[in-house]
Amino acid sequence: MKPLVFNSTPLIYLSKVGLSEIIEKPQEEKLTSPTVKAEVVDKGKLKGVPDAIVLEKMFEKGIFKLYKPKGKAFLSRLSETRGLHVADAEVLALAKEHKGLAVIDDEVARKTAKVYGIAYVGTPYLLARAVFGGDLSKEQAKIAINNMISAGWRCSVESYAKIMELLDKL
Repeated sequence: MKPLVFNSTPLIYLSKVGLSEIIEKPQEEKLTSPTVKAEVVDKGKLKGVPDAIVLEKMFEKGIFKLYKPKGKAFLSRLSETRGLHVADAEVLALAKEHKGLAVIDDEVARKTAKVYGIAYVGTPYLLARAVFGGDLSKEQAKIAINNMISAGWRCSVESYAKIMELLDKL
């Protein structure tokens, strides 16, 4: 099984809607970078957001293994991509190094992953997987998507329609 390499957005929004357990549930190894941890825990705690506390507990329980990318040349090349944040670049580099699956929602990060042949999925994949595994109903997953959007998660109208269609097919 490929490890799941998490970026900030899936962690934040699944936690915001009370679904952090679907992050924990998959058996795959879960990786992320110290930059992602700083974004979701440290910055979140400074803002006083409750999802930061939930995520901090997950890090304390050892749900995630923290790695810094080793391939400095590749990381440097990634950082030249306009609009690709440091955390995004680190997640992509780690996914490549560990032959993992980048869990990313950012459009620039997804396009960059495609260019470099890095396998990726997004938050809807985790929700669909939870539905398929019997951990969530289709209706719960749809409500989660709507609640994430209300909380600030962004997706295009086209993506929203595809996500809802996919959930209906499960």
